[in-house]
Amino acid sequence: MRPIQRRPAATLALVATFGTAACGLNANDPYRDTPVVSLDDPPPPISGGTLAADARIAIAADPDRDRVLVVDLDTHDVRAIEIAAGADPGRVVLAPEGRAFVALRRAGAVLEIDVEHATIVAEHAVCSSPRGLAAAPGRLHVACADGALVTLERDASGALLDELARAQLEPDLRDVVVTSGGLLVSRFRRAELVLVDETGAAHTRSIPEARLEGITADGSLSGLEQRYEPGVAVRTTSAPGGGAIVLHQRARIGTEAVFADVPRPTSSYTYSNEPVENDQGDVWRDPCGNAVVHAAATLVGAEGVALHTAPSIARGVVPVDVAVSSSGRVAIAFAGEPGGEFRLGPQVVTSSLAVAERDDPQGCLEPDADRRFDGQVIAVAFAGERELVQLREPARLVVDGEVIELGGASVRDSGHDVFHLDTGGAIACASCHPEGGDDGHVWTFSAIGAVRTQSLEGVVGLTPYHRRGDVPSFPVLIDALQEQMAGPRLAPEVVSAAERWLARLPAPPAGPALDHDAVERGRAIFERDDVGCASCHAGELGTDGLSHTVGDDTWQTPPLRGVALRAPYLHDGRAGDLRAALTGAVGHGHIEHLGDGELGDLEAYVRAR
Repeated sequence: MRPIQRRPAATLALVATFGTAACGLNANDPYRDTPVVSLDDPPPPISGGTLAADARIAIAADPDRDRVLVVDLDTHDVRAIEIAAGADPGRVVLAPEGRAFVALRRAGAVLEIDVEHATIVAEHAVCSSPRGLAAAPGRLHVACADGALVTLERDASGALLDELARAQLEPDLRDVVVTSGGLLVSRFRRAELVLVDETGAAHTRSIPEARLEGITADGSLSGLEQRYEPGVAVRTTSAPGGGAIVLHQRARIGTEAVFADVPRPTSSYTYSNEPVENDQGDVWRDPCGNAVVHAAATLVGAEGVALHTAPSIARGVVPVDVAVSSSGRVAIAFAGEPGGEFRLGPQVVTSSLAVAERDDPQGCLEPDADRRFDGQVIAVAFAGERELVQLREPARLVVDGEVIELGGASVRDSGHDVFHLDTGGAIACASCHPEGGDDGHVWTFSAIGAVRTQSLEGVVGLTPYHRRGDVPSFPVLIDALQEQMAGPRLAPEVVSAAERWLARLPAPPAGPALDHDAVERGRAIFERDDVGCASCHAGELGTDGLSHTVGDDTWQTPPLRGVALRAPYLHDGRAGDLRAALTGAVGHGHIEHLGDGELGDLEAYVRAR
């Protein structure tokens, strides 16, 4: 495993204060009268799901502060375990033998912790990007972003031993859950499950789309229906009865013209929850107060088959975690609210499996109480029947309403705030760009047709911006998006902080290199002048940052780093896999003279970028 350098203590690169009068900020702005802060050591995007607990002990990963915390829930004793800077601790599992395991997402390892002594036992190299963990008797299962599903042996003391099995699935894996049917593995962008049965065979399970009828201004049904595609499976965890619950988003399908007869210009389309109107009045208003994306929690059986079409969660922005107690209590966490007095949507929705399993896509899952936490929520768990809520900033653990301070320096960064928080329209930047990347959704606009969500990893700073490279600067881009997302007018200092934070997003993990010889042959083909790939997909990230004519239109060169995780491909998402992307794009390189073997090598190299 490669070494990870300790980062220096965070320092402030930009601190400014601004008033509301000069900048035109609205009443829903959470930054009003707040200092603008941009950290030299920027906090990572929120991934959530960083908490696990048993009846007495909680283990909380803290990727913002490069540590893992062992918390005694009875005495409130907090012990911090420092880890290498930038390791990005994520999923946590507790084993009954007194061991805890933490996925170090960017260190390519699983951290093994002795819970009683709050010490590191070992760091186990597993794959380039571990994401999901599941403990079973004598086993630890690890799901990796590059598609590897790894099973490690545990001895009687709970310690990890040798690797027992490794399966290669499609990339972009997220979580793994042990059920009576086998191992259920979720994929991130596609919100689908893969059941790996006891024979090792893999079976793909889809989460159903939803159809919602809009409401008019007086609350009556409008008669106009919208379809929603599931995507971004942020968290999958086990549920009582042997199945699992999948917390995911759904994104609107179809064109942005939502009138029956009147096309709507793209320039006036809003992504927010504002009603869409024509001359006759409201023709579409989301029944749950949501925007073009919303959250839902779908229950699946032991073999991964969805049991229902889940109701939308009302105004839940940036879903990050879900937990279920043994009695069937459900807690769902959202990071889109800063906490305190800023009140728009929920931070935590609590419900029960009996309510959550309703087959009622037209209905809305509402918070059972208007609870507010003084900080940004990033994870939930249950210790028996006690509800645990982890706050990011400030670092706290709330146990059935009682606060345990976790300590540590402030990691507030205004750019991080802008990216994750809902400022009025029930949507945030992270809604379509989870973890700074993309949701994989293909949108259809009446003016330009189908376009896939762009990943933001590695592109901010490479002006000009947007799909066609026709936006000259970041402030111009933000100015347009503020109107579409019903956000406040941000001060120039806040926009600068957002640009600075986004420009330093970590690069996505590389894809799998299953055949190193093929990868090296593919590299040589990629760099050949007669093929032409390297002329546009240049540099470490695989983009020249320029716009090029492809077919009959002009599009900006997307980065290739981590491309294996980002299906579907091309600007309109019409290529379902990399081979189709290589061969199916008109004017996309000069590969028509390559044979099948050379195409396979080229694909292997691009997949491993």
